[in-house]
Amino acid sequence: MQLIIRSVFLLSVTKLSFGATTGDTSEVSLYQNYEGVIPNVKSAMLGSIRTSWEQGTAAGGILEYDNPEYSVFGRSPFTFNGTEPISALQLAYSAAVRQTADGRLSQNINDALDGAALDGASAGSVVLMGSFTDESRKAYWLHASEAELNYVLNVAPRTSTGAISHRANSRQYWADGVYMGFPFIAYYGAVTQNQTLLQIAYDQCRLYRDALLLDGPTGKLWGHIYSDDTKSWIDKGLWGTGNAWAALGMLRVAVTIQKAGCCGGMTSQVSDLMAWVKEILDGEFAALTSDNLIPDYVIGGSTFDDASASAALASVAYRSVTLFPHQFGSNYTTVANKLRDAVLSRVTNLGTLSPVVDPLNWDAQGLLSTEAQSFALMMFSAWRDGLSP
Repeated sequence: MQLIIRSVFLLSVTKLSFGATTGDTSEVSLYQNYEGVIPNVKSAMLGSIRTSWEQGTAAGGILEYDNPEYSVFGRSPFTFNGTEPISALQLAYSAAVRQTADGRLSQNINDALDGAALDGASAGSVVLMGSFTDESRKAYWLHASEAELNYVLNVAPRTSTGAISHRANSRQYWADGVYMGFPFIAYYGAVTQNQTLLQIAYDQCRLYRDALLLDGPTGKLWGHIYSDDTKSWIDKGLWGTGNAWAALGMLRVAVTIQKAGCCGGMTSQVSDLMAWVKEILDGEFAALTSDNLIPDYVIGGSTFDDASASAALASVAYRSVTLFPHQFGSNYTTVANKLRDAVLSRVTNLGTLSPVVDPLNWDAQGLLSTEAQSFALMMFSAWRDGLSP
């Protein structure tokens, strides 16, 4: 499958290059250089230890890279096209096998004591995808995804505004939760043609933005963690990866609503979501460091260069320019290209991104980040798909 995708990509870009600018030829050359790096990035991701949120993020990155037709960015993502997306289904299967009794995917490790309410839902979309791409296990996939949806909607705590808490035993907003939970709710709505779920996904993004949006030195960005129990900030810093999680999630909700086929009356919701994505890109891109990377924190924490946030936000920019060109001009592609080159030129011989934030300590550098590896796959896939639509 990958050989076919790459051949079609190179043919398409080469056609653009005939009689065109040097920049087009350069893109072909860059693609040829970077495509040799990506398999190592992918295998390093698969070899890393995955918690619940990492499992879902890894599955999402694999799907976009190996089977882009089934990602929400594909032309017909909610119907079977005759090809089984095996690599993503393998990760989905692991998430379902490790589902806890209350419905949370991927969390049956250490007695599910990580305390997350939304992280397990990050694998929910690929699990539900199994229901129409793997007929032999259809009932299994449906049961697992229904249990996850029931947990998110009916079991997880709610804040005073009705937002679904990111934590299972307290009421907290985390910017991370916008990617973890709400694209799954939207995806479930699209697959089942349930507009109520699509509206819920939008509303949850709105409620999280209302709670976390702050004025920063480079524009409006999201604080990381706010407690609704104590009405105080746990992490008020403008964390790069936290803002990336929010942008990644809102983009996916917007595209899912747009492609659901049952929601002609939700154009204003899509417009809102993409305006909020643009808000984050503008604030983070204005903070670009001299090495063309996003800092770990714009303010409120460490400011070392972070390839993790950089890859994630580059992927958002590429997708936004391709799908919403009336809102996102070539200036977003220019910055995304800088981020792409800075990230991929620093990939180590083991295929790991560097430097990256430690996923368990947001104020420190780490050596290996599953989410960073997946973000690189998302970035590369978004670039590839945008040049070869």
